[in-house]
Amino acid sequence: MKKICNWLLNASILAVLPGIAGAAGTYYNNSVYQRYGTNSMNNSKYGATMNNRGYANRYGQQTTTTTGYRQTRTIVSNNGMMNRQNMRNNTQPTARKQGFVFDAGITHELAYWDFNMNTAGSNLHYDDLLWNVIDGQATYYFGDTTPMQIKVGARYGLQFDESPMVDDDISQGGYGVMTWTNENGDVLGYQTGHALSVGTSKDGSQLGFNASLGLTDFFKWGPVKMTPSVGYRYLKYKLSTKQNYGVTLDIFEATDEHAYVTCISGYLGEIQCDPFLLFYSSNGAVTISGREVNEGVLSDVIVVPGNMTNLVGVGTGGTYYYEQSGTSHEYETTWAGPYVALDFEYAIDNKNAVTGGLELGLPVYTSEGNQPYRYDWAHPKSVEDSGEFGDAIHLGLNAMWKTMVSDSTMLTVGFTYDYYKVSDATAKTFLSSSYYTDLYEAYEDAYDASTDESEKAMLEDEMDVIEGYRAAGWKLESSKEINSVYRSMGIRVGVNVKF
Repeated sequence: MKKICNWLLNASILAVLPGIAGAAGTYYNNSVYQRYGTNSMNNSKYGATMNNRGYANRYGQQTTTTTGYRQTRTIVSNNGMMNRQNMRNNTQPTARKQGFVFDAGITHELAYWDFNMNTAGSNLHYDDLLWNVIDGQATYYFGDTTPMQIKVGARYGLQFDESPMVDDDISQGGYGVMTWTNENGDVLGYQTGHALSVGTSKDGSQLGFNASLGLTDFFKWGPVKMTPSVGYRYLKYKLSTKQNYGVTLDIFEATDEHAYVTCISGYLGEIQCDPFLLFYSSNGAVTISGREVNEGVLSDVIVVPGNMTNLVGVGTGGTYYYEQSGTSHEYETTWAGPYVALDFEYAIDNKNAVTGGLELGLPVYTSEGNQPYRYDWAHPKSVEDSGEFGDAIHLGLNAMWKTMVSDSTMLTVGFTYDYYKVSDATAKTFLSSSYYTDLYEAYEDAYDASTDESEKAMLEDEMDVIEGYRAAGWKLESSKEINSVYRSMGIRVGVNVKF
């Protein structure tokens, strides 16, 4: 009987305990349990219901924490032991990011752009470019039922201060001018040009925009949330050069068929070449000179050819110094195409967070240039370089630190890096039809007046070249010619606002 009474007593206690356990959550007027729980937004000694006003909440993540004096002491329920983990789960976010977030900032960038030509032996680069860029980016988070986001951004930049431009037609071997032969058709050598100029770049500008669609916080790695996205990015910049100073030098790279030495090997293998010199006689003969070798000793001066009679002139080819005070180079370059990206977010605490991003793109490269001092080229478009889809790549990186200054506003400070590269793009050069037409007519007149068959043959060759230009529409095209790189690194300061 005693066992039966104990069993009934225990059963009665178990039946009453769930009611006691729920008392702290049940608010009766003037109830004795009112002192242990409250529905006020203000903290009480034993319990409170409050909304977290920290970093997560600014995106619509309502984090609710519910505690109570009686609840923390409840150990059983109708189903037995209460799962304390379920209670802790009440502190987790109950909603995804939602609504509009706008981010604006200014970036100070250091950039570099260059392109080189595979066969033409030319390299041009803008060094130490400085940009001040303002940008804005709007993101819309769809929220609970659709964990997606749409992001649209734009940027505009102006060149800050001056930077140097180098037009280098020396370091890659220079460019071909003419092949010289004798009356028997033997190749005497090759006349090549070598030029180098340095100018000042300023007043450049850039414009860009991007749009993407992402899956908000789709991946999680511990406390780090990751958002994959796909999008389209467009970047265009304009650069120009003034106050350009340069030198150009033609040399003659002689073969064994030539009578004189034009290039010698100096100390420690240094190569030295004399300037190109062409001697004219009154009977129309021409001779390219150099240095004589007598009994193994090289002459220390360039000699006048001994077979020349009635010397009437000396030509130096394209050897001179020049100054170009006006605009010497203008370029407008575009990188535009699709990309994939992965953005990272780590909330340090309720006030601070760190974000980062990695972007990989396949932009299409185009660049148009104008060199007003090139009288043999067309204007305002002298050259055009273009790549196909897949010829270029873009790598973008960013890292930002964010700190809250109010429930809806954060300040941001961070780092940006962009790298664009295209390989084997097509180069097009647009020629001046008026210049080459006048030159063709001059060659015709010289041909009609000449009695020297070798000279007439040379003039015919030159006229044939111009005829080829005419047939091609005054345009020269070379595939797999251009390699170009643009890279920039910046420090960004901005403000992030949730609406």
